[in-house]
This record gives sequence, C-alpha cells and structure tokens, in this order.
Amino acid sequence: MSRRTARKNAFLALYQSDVIGRPVAEILERWREYRGDIYAYTERLARGVEGEKEALDALLGEVAVGWPVHRMSAIDRAILRLALYEMLHVEDVPAEVATGEAMELAKGFSGEEAPQFVGGVLRGAREAGLGVAEEGSGEGSDRRVWYG
Repeated sequence: MSRRTARKNAFLALYQSDVIGRPVAEILERWREYRGDIYAYTERLARGVEGEKEALDALLGEVAVGWPVHRMSAIDRAILRLALYEMLHVEDVPAEVATGEAMELAKGFSGEEAPQFVGGVLRGAREAGLGVAEEGSGEGSDRRVWYG
C-alpha cells in the first residue's frame, strides 16, 4: 500500500472519529474487523494525530487566522491535523509533501475552496517555522523544530 493510500485511510479514520466522537482505536479496530489488516503508516498517523490533537489544534488556531478550529468543517479539520502531524512528527515527509498531499485530500473530499484554504493554512504554518527541517543540523538530518 502506498503512503498516499495510508494517508487517505488515516484521514478517513480521523474524520469518522471526530464526527461520531469515538476514539481512533475503536475506529481502527472496526476497520480491521471489516477490511482486515491496516497499513502500519495509517495506524501511526491516526494514533499520532489523536495523541497530539490538543497541540495540533492550538497550532491551527494560531495560523488559521479568522477560522477557529471548532468552526472548520470536520473534513478540513481532519486534513489539517493530519498534515501538521506529518510536518512536525514524521521526519521523512517534507513539509511541502505534507502540504501537497493535504491539498489533494481536500480536492477529493471537501468543498471547492478547500484546497486553497488548506494550502494557505499549511503555508502559514511553514512560514511561521512550524514543521520545517532545521538547516545545517547534521549530514542527512531532517530534524523538525517547533516554534511557537
């Protein structure tokens, strides 16, 4: 399974968890019952976002000027949380890739203006220094830095 598919499945689990108010673990378990094994990257992302949700929402609140997290659509909120998580916690996913993948999810699952919204929020996060690889931190290093 590709990372793109794993990312999409993580988004679906996160969206469902948000909408029905159930823990991600429960959503993933039901998924296993009906579909079989879950790609490890799907589970890593979904559980990671859930574990960092408060911090991710705080960051979203800072960079999504004029859009409190609770006012965002559940779809956009899940996409943004997922992308920010990848930007901040997955070392081998560059911020540009996380942003592009999030915009693709928004194209497929959200409204007409959602890709621009998602891209703008994530670009704002990158400009604020969130989830950006630190320059010169060692050969081959892609260490993440947290500003804020």
